[in-house]
Amino acid sequence: MKRVAVLGGGIAGLASAYYLREAARARGAELEMVLLERSPRVGGVIETARDGETVLELGPDSLVVTKPWALELIRALGLESQTIGVTEGGYAGVLRGDRIVPLNDGFRFFTPTSLRSLATSGLLGWKGLARAAAEPFVPARRSETDESLASFVTRRLGREVLDRLAQPLIGGVYSGDPQTLSMRATLPQFVEYERRYGSLVRAMRAIPAPKRGSVFTTLRGGLGTLVDALRRELGAIARENVEVASASYDAGSGWTVVCANGSPIRADAVICALPSYAAAAVLATQNEPLARALAAIRYHSVATVSLSFDEPPAAIPATCYGFVVPFAEKRSITACTIVSRKYAGRAPDGATLVRAFVGGALQPEMLALDDDALLAAVLRDIRPLLGIDAAPTLVKIRRWERCLPEYRVGHVALVDSLERSAAEIPAFALAGSAYRGSGVPDTIRTAKIAADAIAALL
Repeated sequence: MKRVAVLGGGIAGLASAYYLREAARARGAELEMVLLERSPRVGGVIETARDGETVLELGPDSLVVTKPWALELIRALGLESQTIGVTEGGYAGVLRGDRIVPLNDGFRFFTPTSLRSLATSGLLGWKGLARAAAEPFVPARRSETDESLASFVTRRLGREVLDRLAQPLIGGVYSGDPQTLSMRATLPQFVEYERRYGSLVRAMRAIPAPKRGSVFTTLRGGLGTLVDALRRELGAIARENVEVASASYDAGSGWTVVCANGSPIRADAVICALPSYAAAAVLATQNEPLARALAAIRYHSVATVSLSFDEPPAAIPATCYGFVVPFAEKRSITACTIVSRKYAGRAPDGATLVRAFVGGALQPEMLALDDDALLAAVLRDIRPLLGIDAAPTLVKIRRWERCLPEYRVGHVALVDSLERSAAEIPAFALAGSAYRGSGVPDTIRTAKIAADAIAALL
């Protein structure tokens, strides 16, 4: 009987083990697996907590419906009936001064579908509007080399669009620095729009508008429901509180995975679903070029601050469920979600559940604050913006150290290189958020690819 070791119990490791088990069953093959997770719980950054009737997402809270891989896994696990969408009629906005500016249908990410939609948004001053209006006349870039988000947006739409729209929106996804984030790794479709149409505004006019409706979904009981279902499916396969120290391959005996307590585990194949910096340490003696490439991927830290109040947010429209905060605003928070408005059933009737985000590439100093100072900073920001005077009845702070990989300029070439190095290692596959998409659906996609590769090999 063949044996596979899955290193890491985040969503990438859990999904890899599940898909590999299903592939073996479909082939009628016997397969033994072990999944090793260093922490006391599996799930990685997906973590849902409960406090009475309050559902707290401590990590990601939504799935992008246009990327099908998470929903495919949800269907396979029989959870499809538990999916819910964002509350109908709600919207998110961008903070400008003390005002939350709605992002309407006139925008696709940071690009206006028309100059009129930009002019009426209230996001830009007259100089910024004049510069953005010139976008159709800006020559297309001819170079095939990678470019930073800041360079791309400033070149096409101007600095104010970068500072007031692109930076906070991309920050909500990657928490990265636009000066170093790679366009080809994070927003390759916009690079293609420029190449094909010569202008982003012309591209928006030519491309059919997406169907109306929210692009986000989640599970009624939180995304932790997905983790719980995978944990039940895997049973004894998953082992918590087991840290991997090293993994090495020998042509005669196969893989030897050595745990931090010194105990070895033999395997015929390995799926490495660890964060890239942890994978670099584990594989250092096996393949030095691969370890070096893995270690080159930087990570950023963030924290979520969940708060419940016994009064409504009186200062903003009832249909607004959140907003992102440009770094130019010099606030402590990078975004804020009114969770009790965004998704039904997340808080008791009459309660306002809010979640604020802090940290990331542009504000790493926020993570150095202790919990009391962090809470005070968040409350100073959100109370006047939301119009809430009451003290919070519930506070939950969750710090995520080195949780978000940064796709820096050159990331695609870096990943191409490390994948070539990984392909040289027998019976080995990588999965995780560090490579070709950091969201939950993209991470699950890497797990499916890794599982299929190992299943075909064995």
